[in-house]
Parts: sequence; C-alpha cells; structure tokens
Amino acid sequence: MKKKETFRYSVLLSLFFVPYLLTIAINGIEAAILNHSPDPEMFIPVLVSRQIPEEYQKEAIKAQAVIARTNFLRKIEETNFLQALQETGNEKNLWKIPDSVYEMAAEETEGQVLTANGKLNLVPYHEISGGVTRDGKEAFHNDQYAYLKSVDSSVDKESPFYLNSTYIPLQQMPSSLNIRERESSGYIKSLSADGNLLEGESFARGMSLASTNFSVQKIGEQIRFLCKGRGHGLGFSQNGGNEMAKKGSDWKEILETYFPGMELAVYEG
Repeated sequence: MKKKETFRYSVLLSLFFVPYLLTIAINGIEAAILNHSPDPEMFIPVLVSRQIPEEYQKEAIKAQAVIARTNFLRKIEETNFLQALQETGNEKNLWKIPDSVYEMAAEETEGQVLTANGKLNLVPYHEISGGVTRDGKEAFHNDQYAYLKSVDSSVDKESPFYLNSTYIPLQQMPSSLNIRERESSGYIKSLSADGNLLEGESFARGMSLASTNFSVQKIGEQIRFLCKGRGHGLGFSQNGGNEMAKKGSDWKEILETYFPGMELAVYEG
C-alpha cells in the first residue's frame, strides 16, 4: 500500500478507535461496539483481505468485496455488530492495514450487496469448483436456498490445483466404504462406512479432503481420494471469477454469472 493510502486508512481507523478504546477501558469491548455504532464499510477491506489473495484480478476481488459485505451485513441484521465481527474472525485483527487493492475494491463497490427476493441471504464462495457449482436447494435439502443456482464453471478444470489427491493408510479406514448418493453436480451427499451412514461434507472435513467431489481407489496399502476442486463448491468460484476477469469481465458480470438467482442492490439499512 502506498504511504498516502496507508496514512489515510490509519486516520480513518483512529477516528473510530480513539473513542472505541476509551469505552473499552471503561466498559469493555461489548459496550464499545454497541455505543459507537461503527460504519460496516470500514471493515470491508479487512474482511476481503482474509478471503481472497491480493494477486487475483481486481474485478474478482471487487466481486468478493460485494460477497463479504453482503454476508457481514446479513450477520449484523441477524445478531449484532459485535457478534458479526466475532463470527467472521476479524475482531482481533482490526488494526492490520490491508493492501490497497482491498481498499480499492471496497470503495468501488461501496454499498453494493446481493439480494434474493429483496433480502440479504447467505452468499457462499469457494476456491475452485469441480467444473460446475452446486445447487443450493439440492445441497441444503431446503427450498430456502433455491436462489443458489448451479452454474457452469468449466474453466476451473484448467487450474493446476483442480485435482487433489489425499492418501490414507488402509488400517485407518473402515473395512467397507461406499458412496451412496451424489448431487447432480458430482458432489457427494452421503456415504456408508461399515454400515453407518455418513454425510459427505462432514466426512470430507474429517479426512481433510479438498472437496466432496471425489472418487475412491485402493492403491496398495492405501486408499486414494481424488478430489475435484477445492472447497464446498457452492456459489462463487474464486478461480472461475478470476479467469473471467482476465478475459475482460467486470465484477458485475462475474456476480451475475455465479449468482443468476440473485440481484445486485444498494444496501439501505
């Protein structure tokens, strides 16, 4: 970040944090947040800096800024400012100055959010899809998430990180492991392990797999899990959005591609 930009951002933080720190000293952090009603926009660059690499294309980072803002404001509406900060994991890192690209992304998308039926909803994102993103209704088994449409993201197949292998020793695996059901996008809904039914996402997390879009193969004394993509596969593929940006798409086009069931709007609180 340039010195001038760093200074300006530091001044903005200071204007908020001087009364904030005084209140913390007297009444604690909860009172500080609740009494001073900070502007959520101040925190968007910090949030985005923890969600997408700075070397990504600017338009892809702008798309992520809209996603971060939507999720942050939704959390604030559902709970309160303090809890929203705690749940995003940034309360302890507010003093870290983000790179200028994140400040630019927040400024150039200021106030912009994604809505479904006029409301703020969950806007998921992941690193690399399995070639197509997942359908929200199918993934969550709930009509509430029907606004998350499955879309083509075949450009992800060209990523050097598209395929990921994890090897687990046979003795650490169940004697019987079978895939029971896949979603239309290829992601696994459920498996059976020695007769026990397992949820795909929980199994993948427990095994530290890159995604639930995987195949299983016995190789010698090991089981190989070959995963497609990285992450849960819902919503925005950051790699896919980055590739779109490289070809000239702007942040609005990127979001319209990955969220055809949602609308861009200006948040009015």
